[in-house]
Amino acid sequence: MSMMFFADEAEVPLPPREVRITEVQARPAPDGRRITVLITLTPFLEYPNLEVVLYRPDGEEERSLSVVGTMDRHLALTLHVKQPLPGRYRAQVDLIYEGEVLQTQQISFSLLEPIG
Repeated sequence: MSMMFFADEAEVPLPPREVRITEVQARPAPDGRRITVLITLTPFLEYPNLEVVLYRPDGEEERSLSVVGTMDRHLALTLHVKQPLPGRYRAQVDLIYEGEVLQTQQISFSLLEPIG
């Protein structure tokens, strides 16, 4: 049996039940019509699935996307907005293994505020 050694303990791949979303950021484009959701995951042994849902300020779903079996720990996903509205949007990211949501993270932001 061979042993695996990792120089950095933080880089050890984790089994599905221990994988976590470590960071979610929202980066609205200056035109207010696109939002890039940046997601960082802990290292993993098995490719996780992600579900990203963008909600409008009125609480209605604007867009959603599914990532099936991501091979990357750092993702940048762009969602398009039909008609930008004033107020706070919310992005929800679910980490999923075998159909079970193991973690949910949310971030809120405005599309129409100046960036920088």
